[in-house]
Amino acid sequence: MKTIKTILIALLFASFSTISNADVKGGITIMGLDAAANGEEMSRGNEQTVSEDIQGLIASFFLEKGFDTPVGSMAIGIDISPYDIADGSVTNARVAGASTQTNKADVSVSENYGAYVTMNLGDTGAYLKAMVTSHNMKVDSTDIKNKTTSNTQVNSTYPDQSFMGGHVSLGVERDMGDMFIRGEVGASEYEKVTSKSSSGNTTVTAQIENGVHARISIGRAF
Repeated sequence: MKTIKTILIALLFASFSTISNADVKGGITIMGLDAAANGEEMSRGNEQTVSEDIQGLIASFFLEKGFDTPVGSMAIGIDISPYDIADGSVTNARVAGASTQTNKADVSVSENYGAYVTMNLGDTGAYLKAMVTSHNMKVDSTDIKNKTTSNTQVNSTYPDQSFMGGHVSLGVERDMGDMFIRGEVGASEYEKVTSKSSSGNTTVTAQIENGVHARISIGRAF
């Protein structure tokens, strides 16, 4: 996690050091994601799985530096979402005979950083984009509640987990005076996250996969 942050900060300062060049651009992006989410919990030999489709919107800021190469115009950039892109509660009810036990966890995904490269496809405004993103998943609290009692007790804790995402897109850019607008469509895939409880009794895994995304960006050249 620290390695990719160091790289992104270096790219940021490198871009600012050449801010006088017209090839530096920045702006804001809104991305819509439609993907499959798969989760699995293994606890004391009992396995539970869940799969569902998820949709969401993610806002981010970007800054990039363009340059010419022998194969055409390219750009490198950074993309940062300065907030939790996911924040919610997960509830798992376990039933064993007459006994019911409900586990609840508050989960957030933060520290969302991305680095990307684009390659222009001629002078049409179309381009290809490849991006890698880094995220941190945190389980803020975990508690357990039995059917036979109204008391909620603190359950095992889970360590923070970092995971990466890969994204490829086809986009097009159009100038609007001092501003520009971009549209992109593409595919996203995130690596599987595995976390083991502090008690050692439970292991959970989760993955977002087979994602498709659409982005719209607005920005300007400096």
